[in-house]
Amino acid sequence: MSEILYDRLKENLENLKMRNTLEIIDNYLERAIKDELNIVDVLDHIFDQEARCKRQRAYEKQIQMSGFPIKKGLDEFDFSFQPSIDKCQIDELATMRFVENAENIVLLGPPGVGKTHRPFSPQTRPSPNGMRFSLMLPSLPPS
Repeated sequence: MSEILYDRLKENLENLKMRNTLEIIDNYLERAIKDELNIVDVLDHIFDQEARCKRQRAYEKQIQMSGFPIKKGLDEFDFSFQPSIDKCQIDELATMRFVENAENIVLLGPPGVGKTHRPFSPQTRPSPNGMRFSLMLPSLPPS
């Protein structure tokens, strides 16, 4: 590949904001030539990696904009800390079926039992069907 074409390719990737492809293109093209991969396999791999990266960046941006105070997953929740919590029930809530069923969830309890951690745990992975979430905490009137 000529240097001019290669520079134009990189410029186009930059203009298209294909940041991940810009990072992997050098090594991957070398490997593709060495392994004699066909052009469809090369394009499939490059676009697949770019799409994954874009989805991850979009997800991270959604989490950042959501206002969630905690960015932890269910795998980080210490169920032994709060033995009264039914892990099976929390795992069921994590499937997000309540959203499909148009149901609401209200978690009640004293401070420090994990009410804030649990409802936001599903948000540490991409939401199904691109659903968006936001944080709504009750506020008490000033005393």
